[in-house]
Amino acid sequence: MKYYSGSLVLPSLLLASVALTTHAAAPVADIGTAQAVPSASRAPVAPAAAPSTDTYYLLQSLRDELRDLRGMVEEQGNTIRLLKQRQVDDYLDLDRRLSGLTASGVSASLQSPTGSSAGGAKATVPSSGVSSPASPTDSAEKAAYDKAYGILKSGQVDTAKQAFKSYLTQYPKGRYVANGQYWLGEIYMLDNQLQEAGKAFAVVVEQYPAHRKMLDASFKLGKVYHLQGKNEQAKALLSKVAATKGSAGKLAGDYLKANF
Repeated sequence: MKYYSGSLVLPSLLLASVALTTHAAAPVADIGTAQAVPSASRAPVAPAAAPSTDTYYLLQSLRDELRDLRGMVEEQGNTIRLLKQRQVDDYLDLDRRLSGLTASGVSASLQSPTGSSAGGAKATVPSSGVSSPASPTDSAEKAAYDKAYGILKSGQVDTAKQAFKSYLTQYPKGRYVANGQYWLGEIYMLDNQLQEAGKAFAVVVEQYPAHRKMLDASFKLGKVYHLQGKNEQAKALLSKVAATKGSAGKLAGDYLKANF
């Protein structure tokens, strides 16, 4: 009985030790595998996050820059509109002052030596020798011109352009054609339509050489030539205007010094 029990105990111990060895080895493989798998699975995740973050910040920066650019464009647009309005106001103010000076000069030259009649009223001598009321056509023409001029004075540049065109079409030989062409040229210059502006100023210069707007139109025509790159024509015309007295001559001289 002792023999069999001893022989049975020895194989049992051997089997138990093999089982323990097998059981203890298994976690080593499992741990190595467990460590290898997460490292392999985490590798592609880290670089994938960077492009997504960079793209977001890039788009955000572009949006901010676009917003800033839009603000700058709106600000510049407002500045341009204000400058155009100021330029129109300056031209209109100068035109009113020149008109007043011209009217005062004509009125003084037409007065009698005594300056007044026996009744106290100023005595004038009409060129025809006979006083005649304005015809309905003259009144309608003046109303059409005054309407266009009033629209320009209010700052409605585009509407004024159409009004002056309508006046010139309706009265191509009217009393205010030179004035209408001059102001139309000014409007074209404000809109940077240099070719049309040059044509309008040229009408005043070539067809109305004795008109009080002729020197102003000549200065503006010279300026148009310069802006178009026609420097020889511009310099010749501006030099001619600069040789005259008055505001146009001074403006032409200053423009020559600044650009030639």
